[in-house]
Amino acid sequence: MRNGIQGFLKNRIVDLSDPFFYIGGNDSMDTIQKLSHYGNMTNSSIRFMGVPKTIDNDLAETDHTPGYGSAAKFIATVMKEIIKDANVYDRQNMHIVEIMGRNAGWLTASSVLSKGEDCIGPDLIYLPEKTFDIDSFLATVDNLRKEKQSIVIAVSEGIKLKDGRYVCELISNQSQFKDSFGHAALGGTAQFLSNTITNAFGFKARAIELNILQRCSSHMVSRVDITEAFVAGGHAVEAAFRGETGKMIIFNRITNNPYQCTTAPFDINKIANIEKKVPLEWITENGTYVSPEFQSYARPLIQAELSPIMVDGLPSHLYT
Repeated sequence: MRNGIQGFLKNRIVDLSDPFFYIGGNDSMDTIQKLSHYGNMTNSSIRFMGVPKTIDNDLAETDHTPGYGSAAKFIATVMKEIIKDANVYDRQNMHIVEIMGRNAGWLTASSVLSKGEDCIGPDLIYLPEKTFDIDSFLATVDNLRKEKQSIVIAVSEGIKLKDGRYVCELISNQSQFKDSFGHAALGGTAQFLSNTITNAFGFKARAIELNILQRCSSHMVSRVDITEAFVAGGHAVEAAFRGETGKMIIFNRITNNPYQCTTAPFDINKIANIEKKVPLEWITENGTYVSPEFQSYARPLIQAELSPIMVDGLPSHLYT
């Protein structure tokens, strides 16, 4: 790792008095930690600062991360549309929506935000923070199908069995591919569960995998999210020019109504490689839904819009 950092500094940074900012999530903050340690060892004048940005919302010590609000807004919107569409059918139907989240269920939990005066919200929500039991799942679905014609379920891609295996690992031809950080590729959870339901009860269950749409749908951004992304970057610059290094900008929530947050630089050593998960008290005891406390936490983050500039009927993007 030492040689890698030396090469990074030699090839990427010209003025050794400049601050260096890294925008990202857990893996990015791990890099900032390593770079700042190396900088301390070599008495480097470079100041290394982390700027939080991840849709996963799983960075420790910060109330939330820019990126999450927009992804949550997209998920809640799509979930609402799926629920409304499912209700038009005059026959039994079920939709299982697979949402990103390896070990933390923040994104899947945001599906509950679809609930409102004009939408009942998802019927069930399963997060990786709670052990998933297939027999219990089937029993719950069996009870629901006797009461409702249309059922919509949100599941995290990373839900796990009691023995620690991901549900998607039960797929016989599941790929063993791992990314550059050594993470096993996940996917197929909704398809596996929909097939299981079809085999058990004899009616079609549709699998929907949102996949990368959750993180690239810029037409659905939250204005709060955009504003806070600028705030985080600006405060990182301020902190660096004050001489701070080895820090990440965190958000501290002051009030929910009205929604207010402050920011502060925080020791990267207490953030890197630590995964923040949805508090268990925000998940129902049977693990099938999330509490009103989660909704109060997440709803301010999806507020307001920034309408895209439309060109020839489509959103226009910046390009060079």
